[in-house]
Amino acid sequence: MKPFVYLITCILILSIGSLFVLKSPTGKPWLKVSDFFNPQAITKQANDFKTTVINKTKAVMKNDSDPTIYKWQDEQGVWHYSDSQQANGKEWVKPNNLTVIPAIKPLNKEEVVEKSPDKELTQMNSTNGNKITQLINDTQNIQQIMNDRTKQIDEQLK
Repeated sequence: MKPFVYLITCILILSIGSLFVLKSPTGKPWLKVSDFFNPQAITKQANDFKTTVINKTKAVMKNDSDPTIYKWQDEQGVWHYSDSQQANGKEWVKPNNLTVIPAIKPLNKEEVVEKSPDKELTQMNSTNGNKITQLINDTQNIQQIMNDRTKQIDEQLK
């Protein structure tokens, strides 16, 4: 136990002592002896660090690429919002707590493939009819096995 305590103590002393020798990215040591006698210097360094972090965070969070949003009302009285100006559209100021999510571009009529539900059912019945019937039968068999097992357990617990 003693060697372990000595080892931990040596590691602790070396790690604290190395802060006086190793240099920070500014080229100065991480700690100086004067830091322990001047609490204002430590407070100033902490405040400077805090200010730097806040400023960099604000710079990252600031999004100057927000699109201009236009708002207009159609003949039926429905309000529309878009990033393109319409004939009777006015610029709308987006509230700060609103997140704008781009809409999905609608498909052209050429891109839409019409599918007949009757055709799909006919294909399913012809190719997978036996598989579906077998699946339903298997499901019913499993349900019957589970019901029988539940009855057996209930009888044993009585």
